[in-house]
Amino acid sequence: MQVILAHDSFTQLGGAERIMDVLHEMFPGSPVYSLVLDRQLEYKYRDWDIRTSWLQIFFNFFPRLQYFLPIIPLAVQSIKINSPESGENTIVFSNSSSWIKNIRVARECAHINYCHTPPRFLWTDADYVDQETPKFLRPLVRIIVRQMRKWDYRGAQRVNYFLANSQEVQKRIKAYYNRDSEVLYPFVDTEFWRPANAEKSDYFLIVSRLQAHKKTDLIVKIFNELNIPLHIVGTGRQENYLKSIARGNVKFLGKVPDEQLREEYSKALGVIFPQKEDFGLIPLEAAACGTATLAYAKGGALETVIPGLTGEFFDSYDPSLIKEKILSWDYKNYSSDALRSQAEKFSKEKFKKQVLNIISQRTNDFHGRENR
Repeated sequence: MQVILAHDSFTQLGGAERIMDVLHEMFPGSPVYSLVLDRQLEYKYRDWDIRTSWLQIFFNFFPRLQYFLPIIPLAVQSIKINSPESGENTIVFSNSSSWIKNIRVARECAHINYCHTPPRFLWTDADYVDQETPKFLRPLVRIIVRQMRKWDYRGAQRVNYFLANSQEVQKRIKAYYNRDSEVLYPFVDTEFWRPANAEKSDYFLIVSRLQAHKKTDLIVKIFNELNIPLHIVGTGRQENYLKSIARGNVKFLGKVPDEQLREEYSKALGVIFPQKEDFGLIPLEAAACGTATLAYAKGGALETVIPGLTGEFFDSYDPSLIKEKILSWDYKNYSSDALRSQAEKFSKEKFKKQVLNIISQRTNDFHGRENR
């Protein structure tokens, strides 16, 4: 059996890229098809066989994929994966939150798509156009988005097997593509994310990209009023705005090394997770470091936070409700053993075993069906 990997694009180092790291670790000789590779990340992937589309030529000069939205479908469909001459059974395993599932795959190859979400800018994020484009271009971009939604739906019908990274995403795959899927939870590296040798401090922590839909502005305003220390790790389009409204009790740390983040997790009284996420690794990383999470009761957090054991929920964005939860918070209510046990349910080794089992099962299913 030959495994061929595919990934949307290598333009940042986020959760999906950590998944790719492990997939490549499992299948080190596999080629990796992708739309583009950012030059600033070439050092990290220098030993990988990454095969990009023709869009790479233009991306080298203008490294913002948003600029190329109208021609992304053409670039994706130019990626064609053929069956190997060796006659081996071939699995294409694509890792996606946007478009790589729409690649063309030979009929003889089974295509498994690990879907972190159907593209938010097409299906769930109504504010995308306003956030990403100048006002005068928005009517045109909305037309493009409507056409891309049709293209994305058609591409989803060609995938042989869908994997969803949470029950939340499983529901979206069914709602938007009318396709069934199997849940494969992402992993948290419990070998790395461990409690640091440090006592608890006096602050709460947010770890997030600083964008409007993450609701960080709401939390900053609440902590302004409470005058309780809040540390914020991350960068994004809202960073300057958030800094402009924050008072002295709010500390912006920007992008930090993982070693520093591990210490921030370990010393925090609690992690605030106010956004609705597809899955969300933050509560699990925090739990692995011995810290509980106060999360919004929607999305993937419902699958990773256990109320009364590894954290608590708030079910609305009513500031008075969130204030009450913060003021009554006591980190001593959450045992380090329970927190650690929850994180270890999502270990890297369990993830690897599940991937191998799924690939083996789906290969047998696909080629058994082809041979009938």
